[in-house]
Amino acid sequence: MSGLTRDDHDPNVFQVDWSGVRAGRNPWKRGVQAAVDPFLVAKAVKEAMRLCPHRTATGSPLVWNDYSVFMDLEDWTRVKKLESTLVRDLGGVVEKELATLKAEMVGPLNVRLLRDESGNVRPGAAVLKADFAAADRLAAPDPDEMTVRVGRPGPVPLADPPTERVAGVIPDSARLRVQWPKGSTSVPAGVRAVFGRPHKAPSPGFVPLTGAGTKINKRQLWVEAGGGGVIVGRFSEANPVEVAGRLVQPGGQIAVDRFPVDVSLSNGEMKLTIDRVERD
Repeated sequence: MSGLTRDDHDPNVFQVDWSGVRAGRNPWKRGVQAAVDPFLVAKAVKEAMRLCPHRTATGSPLVWNDYSVFMDLEDWTRVKKLESTLVRDLGGVVEKELATLKAEMVGPLNVRLLRDESGNVRPGAAVLKADFAAADRLAAPDPDEMTVRVGRPGPVPLADPPTERVAGVIPDSARLRVQWPKGSTSVPAGVRAVFGRPHKAPSPGFVPLTGAGTKINKRQLWVEAGGGGVIVGRFSEANPVEVAGRLVQPGGQIAVDRFPVDVSLSNGEMKLTIDRVERD
């Protein structure tokens, strides 16, 4: 057995037992709580890579490139003191593992270590969520988190250079308007806005929900225009998010094509309304 156990409801989510990660497949080394360090974080990411079931069209293993690890505050603080070594070494560790597995990774490696705000992660454990994410969909690093981002290990040369993205004029009809009791904001098409409780040094693209209490996460949901409607996503560590009366699963998203859209946060602690701004 390894230190990772797949969640019964989400195949991309794993419960992490740090003592099991350290012991590897030797059960006699279990039972003593492990002190989390960069070595164990790298080992957990490697174990998750081996558990990825996906393959390329040619049959080669295809592994996730986006990993979020939610940790107990004490464990997170311990690793934070060693952050520089994690940033220095993790890319090389993953590159060697890809060579061992003869696997491919789509997009850059992104590993985020986050403090658990829900109180559901006990000391000596963690929750790891793995996913595929394109480079332009990766959230900007947050100073309140530990983020390791490196270019794709072993990049495959492109026959032609990629087309450069050029910002165009966004029509008013494509904009969304998000309102809550003590504020409002506009979200243009092509922008993913992150909403949450106001805090120091937020990441770019973050919208502080003025008036939010402690039941609202610092990063609770994101909003993006799509398909003529709106897509609302809930972060894995966040408190409940309901969109038009439907509960969004942790790490999931819901698309709605009718406006206005009512969004409830943290079991009614705060309510948002999303509407489309029509062209004048």
